[in-house]
Amino acid sequence: MKKILLPLLLILAVGMLAAVESEPSEVVGYFKKTINDGGWQAISLPFAYSSLGIGDVIGTQLSESDCIIDINTATSTIYYADFGWFGELESMDYGTAYYINRAIGNGVTDYFLLGKVDPQGFTKTILGNGAFTAFGLNEATEIELTDDLFGTNESDGDVIIDINSAASSTYYSGFGWFGELTQISPTSAYFYNSALGSSDFIWTYEPVRSKTSTSINRVSK
Repeated sequence: MKKILLPLLLILAVGMLAAVESEPSEVVGYFKKTINDGGWQAISLPFAYSSLGIGDVIGTQLSESDCIIDINTATSTIYYADFGWFGELESMDYGTAYYINRAIGNGVTDYFLLGKVDPQGFTKTILGNGAFTAFGLNEATEIELTDDLFGTNESDGDVIIDINSAASSTYYSGFGWFGELTQISPTSAYFYNSALGSSDFIWTYEPVRSKTSTSINRVSK
């Protein structure tokens, strides 16, 4: 797989250099991720794809018995070397957060999220009354955690938590988000933990254009 990935990444790098003066939708990029033996890692898709099938997004980069799970629905798929991905989770989606579970004994590995920089919007129900809703943004650059990110739907005491690092911020009416978490990062996944007594709300995310620079070629954990 590494023999295949290296030429592909070189092609993508050349493509990016050729597209510096082009529209963002014509730029491609990648993020390199590392997952530990037996580890759990929460991710979201930073790029756009013509097909969102598991095999088209992740391919054969992982190993026997590695698993991908939709955090909100718990639907999952497992990788089998002889068959590919098998399970009720057949495709990924923009704005959705996933766990990747590296099977014990498979060792530490790198994998890549590759795609077109063409931010996609989505609509998601954020559950209220103390519930946790997992999400990510389909962006290839950091997005500020501002008062208007979720419209005017926030309730006093709502919390955003980075699932991997546990960094968080809390919403205070009249002041906005306050805490160590100040940006929503590409490939990262988050919990929206609603305040007790709050109501569900429908969140429609309208994307911003991700930056067209080589900074989207990133290494992230």
